[in-house]
Amino acid sequence: MNTFKLNVKKATVIAVSAVLLTGFAGCEDPRWVAKKVSKSIKEKRLVDHLEAMEGAAVATEDGNSTTRAAGTDGYANSVDYIKRKLEKHGYEVTLQPFDFRSWVELDGTTLTVNDQTLVHVRDATDDIPADYAAMSYSGSSDGALNAEIAFVTPDFDFDSADYDDTDGCTASDFDGVDVAGKVAVIQRGGCTFDAKVVNAEAAGAVGAIVFNQGNSDGRKGVVNGTLGSDSEATIPAFGARYDLGKAWYDALQGGGDSIAAALSIGVKDEVVVTQNVLAETARGNPDKIVMLGAHLDSVPEGPGINDNGSGTAGVLEYAIRLKKKLNRLPVHQKNKVRFAWWAAEEAGLVGSEYYTNEVFGAYYQDAQTQIMEELGITDPGELTAEHRELIEARYLEINPVKMYLNFDMIGSPNYIYGVMDGDLSDTKDSPDNAYPGDFEPPEGTSHIEGMFNEFFTKKNESTVPQALSKRSDYSGFADWGIAFGGLFTGAEKLKSAEEVEQFGGEVDVAYDKCYHQACDDLNNVANEALTMNSRALAYVATFYAMSDDLYADTRNETPAPEQRTLRTLSVDDGHEHEHRIGEKIKSASREVADHGHFHGDFDQDRE
Repeated sequence: MNTFKLNVKKATVIAVSAVLLTGFAGCEDPRWVAKKVSKSIKEKRLVDHLEAMEGAAVATEDGNSTTRAAGTDGYANSVDYIKRKLEKHGYEVTLQPFDFRSWVELDGTTLTVNDQTLVHVRDATDDIPADYAAMSYSGSSDGALNAEIAFVTPDFDFDSADYDDTDGCTASDFDGVDVAGKVAVIQRGGCTFDAKVVNAEAAGAVGAIVFNQGNSDGRKGVVNGTLGSDSEATIPAFGARYDLGKAWYDALQGGGDSIAAALSIGVKDEVVVTQNVLAETARGNPDKIVMLGAHLDSVPEGPGINDNGSGTAGVLEYAIRLKKKLNRLPVHQKNKVRFAWWAAEEAGLVGSEYYTNEVFGAYYQDAQTQIMEELGITDPGELTAEHRELIEARYLEINPVKMYLNFDMIGSPNYIYGVMDGDLSDTKDSPDNAYPGDFEPPEGTSHIEGMFNEFFTKKNESTVPQALSKRSDYSGFADWGIAFGGLFTGAEKLKSAEEVEQFGGEVDVAYDKCYHQACDDLNNVANEALTMNSRALAYVATFYAMSDDLYADTRNETPAPEQRTLRTLSVDDGHEHEHRIGEKIKSASREVADHGHFHGDFDQDRE
């Protein structure tokens, strides 16, 4: 053999090997892998998923729109699409069934006040704005209901140090207020819509109208909310815009005649079976799971393509691209990734809370059993506060789900790039923060916020910190002590001039003017925002999937000073809750001791 040719071949092999090694020098760096997976997310594929979601929707009961609400064929079609796509790409899919109270508003809802027929949200147009909406899980009127209206304890002095935003939140608010046989008119704020309506019914009201709070531009439009699937209210319950409630109040205060309201609503209220959709990667440490999810259902009024076809599409496309990319890269996936598409979020976070209570409740019970055996305790009544701390620590140790990332509305047409404020450094004093002053987010929550901000900073994009309002599916994970984070592009609140400077769009126009309406269709999504946010979720989730120690990178405990972050108080619109936070684990331990099972104990509102 020619020695020269042999040496040339050997040199070529060495050179090629060097190039390959140099090319993959960063393959063990989580950021290197995260960037590769993130770049594989393409707009066209995301839009394909949105088109499938719109195609999955079925006609509403009144025939005015289409829907993918939990309990409908539209939701079942959506589940089939997700399942079919995942299985095509090699995932094993689990459907988690549970009983669900399905509620549908029938055609013919009307509201007339002093002979003025008001505009239902379904009939609103750009030229004719909505005046009111029926609260989901409202009772039926069984025909027309005519009665005087009576205000409870509204407060319009928003700038006062003594301002009280808890109108109708307690039974005592109705003391001395004659609502018996009348329609109670209650100002929004301070507690769940359900609490207000249930208290009104207990005081003898035959109907309830909750009008918006009015303390900010974002709280003046129609209250389009839910009483929650566990509501015990049986009276008709509507939500109205702030200006109407204030005008009625002023008229009565001015000594005018009584005001009469006529409410008419028919509903279909039944228990059905619906399903969460779950899947996970085959690779990765099963004792360290990075979990992410989006709710799959829409509201009954529309197909829900931004809310939440956008989050659904982002998580689905990431699941597909992650598997394909990691199969081709010379990398070792460190942690398992679990994906979830939640049912019945629009009815009050029902699907995600069912999952966390069932799955995490079992881990907590195991932790309690272990600690009791180690301490030689047989009676749960003997457990002290110190013992409970040991149980909680053991529960967090044995629970393999180490974080949850939430994506609810990530393609709003008049969007911002919103990131959950994981350390409460910007939104702790926001009225939209649902957590009390002594609340400390679970370890890692701040780090997750930092990772999302890192992605957007590298893209030269600003972000807006989002108050932790517990109005989306991260709520149940936070209650169970799991680190959480997520993205959001805005709902019914109005976009500020400062935000327009940062993101473009229209000032004083809602982030999503079709929020919870029939027009939330394919024309209601900003594809650029959907794509950017989907790449962000892919970047952050992959970073954690490839990290040995999830939160060892202390660079991201808080957003870096150079990061371009809008320090405004914003809220991730979706749900409004009582301030009964941080008690889930404590109440769970009591339930294990007393009953041996778990159930959700939070009421939710949907706007």
